[in-house]
Amino acid sequence: MPGMDKRERFRAAARDRGVPDEATDWWLRLARPRLELHRGGDGPVVGYFGGRPALPEGTPWPAGTIYLATIDLAAVPPGSHDLDLPPDGHLLFFAEGSIVPEHASVIYVPAGTPVLERDTPDAPYERIPLHGVQEWSIPAGRHESAIDIGESRYDEGVFADVECDVDTDDNCVAAIGGYGDESTGGGGAILESPHEVVVLAYLYLEVDLVRTDFEEVFVLVGYLMNRADLAARRFEKATFVSDFNG
Repeated sequence: MPGMDKRERFRAAARDRGVPDEATDWWLRLARPRLELHRGGDGPVVGYFGGRPALPEGTPWPAGTIYLATIDLAAVPPGSHDLDLPPDGHLLFFAEGSIVPEHASVIYVPAGTPVLERDTPDAPYERIPLHGVQEWSIPAGRHESAIDIGESRYDEGVFADVECDVDTDDNCVAAIGGYGDESTGGGGAILESPHEVVVLAYLYLEVDLVRTDFEEVFVLVGYLMNRADLAARRFEKATFVSDFNG
């Protein structure tokens, strides 16, 4: 449905299942802004996938990982997410090249930090500009959200099915903020304490982006942050989850 944001597509999918509009509107109070990063489009360039990472001199390469992407925080449009991110600087994302990564890392480079471009341990991926697209994230269950929408007004299990019905953009390479994501179920239920933990970012690794380094045709890597660590800019404390679809 071209031109419709996810909330509108969700509402249309709910109508197809016979869900009353007032029930859908109640559930959509859980929606949170999320910035998607697409390869292509008219949105501002907010980062790059692949290429050579610019790391502060003396910063070691995260052991056992592959460099994936950089986000320029100063280029992130205001209001495109609801995270407590720094207003500038860069976030660099790394992960082990595996179907089930055991290592992943985020490096925050404050604005003004002297950096050097580093050669990747393996042949570098093509450097691809990532364009920011304002979207919305809707949970499959209210346990994933810190937002209180009051007593249940409808069969909440239906909304999980509706969420699965909503299409996504194949050009989406990464996303900032929002709720947890999954492909086959392996990445679900990741936010057991939504008042304390948030999704920092997701990377959606299609085979044409990462060749065969991740052993499968589609791997998701999600980076999570404790709210207190995020506020203190302790990005080295990020944790991660992953899922795949072979």
